[in-house]
Amino acid sequence: MTDMFETLKRLSTLKSTAVVSLYLKLDPEVRQDRKYLIIYKDMVKRKKEELKRQGAEEKLIKSAEESFKRIEEFLSEPDNLKNCRGIGIFSSYEEGIFEYIKLPYVYRNRLLVADHPMIREIAAIDEELGRVGILLVDRKHARFFRMDINGIEEIVNFLEPLSTRSHKFHSGGSALKGAEGTFKMQMPSRVAGPNLIQHSFGEWRFHMRIRNEWQGLLKLSSDAIFEDWKESKFDRLIVGGIDVGKIREIENHLHPYLRERLIGYIEANPSTATPNEIREKAINLLIEKDREEEKDLIKELQELEGKGLAVNGTSRVLEMLSMGNVRTVLIPEDFEKEGYICSETKVITLKPECPSEEKALYSSDIVEEVIEEALSQKAVVEIIETPELQKKVDGMAAFLRFKI
Repeated sequence: MTDMFETLKRLSTLKSTAVVSLYLKLDPEVRQDRKYLIIYKDMVKRKKEELKRQGAEEKLIKSAEESFKRIEEFLSEPDNLKNCRGIGIFSSYEEGIFEYIKLPYVYRNRLLVADHPMIREIAAIDEELGRVGILLVDRKHARFFRMDINGIEEIVNFLEPLSTRSHKFHSGGSALKGAEGTFKMQMPSRVAGPNLIQHSFGEWRFHMRIRNEWQGLLKLSSDAIFEDWKESKFDRLIVGGIDVGKIREIENHLHPYLRERLIGYIEANPSTATPNEIREKAINLLIEKDREEEKDLIKELQELEGKGLAVNGTSRVLEMLSMGNVRTVLIPEDFEKEGYICSETKVITLKPECPSEEKALYSSDIVEEVIEEALSQKAVVEIIETPELQKKVDGMAAFLRFKI
């Protein structure tokens, strides 16, 4: 995390004539044939047209164009884009600044030119993602990872592999001391006469030992992650294994605090899975959960609108945003809307009119400005990606802080 925060610290003090900020999605589908490059070039073309329409100074346009070229060169090298599902790039040709931050996701593809870098989205993603604990378990292994916006790391001394059907816990604190040898196997004693065949009974005992060993490992693992949670306070928990159906039995052992944080399961082999593979599967699960939550957001919108605590429509959202009355803004993924920005007050409007006496306006895709303004007001940004749910949003919608 240190590197990312150091980068953000440097960017937060950057002021320049033209700072280019890019947020670009790098999902698997856009990586095929490097489609993200085509997307980026289209964004650059539109932004150049917008800058000319705004009457930007020639010096600013040239500086922005140099940054556009440098970003394209960076994106053209696939090795620069490994191990991320999105990226934020910030460039100032004038100041000789070029910084990038790999991200688990971005809200949507955005290209902005301003006198400072647009870094609020990174802070918002960091807060939304938080810390995620990921436990992988099979009969012989228990591995634990922590994931956040900056990447994933394995807690290497979390639990040793049970290669000898015994274990030793290293990082769980005094609560787990004395657990050594819990899983040591012993053959059952035969209690029947020498001439009686005990195959069925012996097989039953054998399978019961395996089941008890499995339940013991789940218990030990749940105790271990609870000890880790006491120290790291991770926000969400993901559990994985070879057999997802079987791994769900861990819920019977989890502390209530951990059950509250459990968001789902992933299929992964604890013996062979790499950290990047685990991170990819975890992010896929998080995205899947987000898509499921979109239905709840639309349902909540319909309920709150009738109570005066939500609005559905771009003009109404802009009105509430100007009042600081937006708690959450809902935006369909590909929604675009031309509008105007008052150059001094930065008020966003659909008509070339400002609420004050200022007359300087410039046209823009106001969706980018809405996202930035919402983030500056500590509002939550929700991007609606499901096509049928997008139809229920009239441009943009918002949940309000207070009743209108």
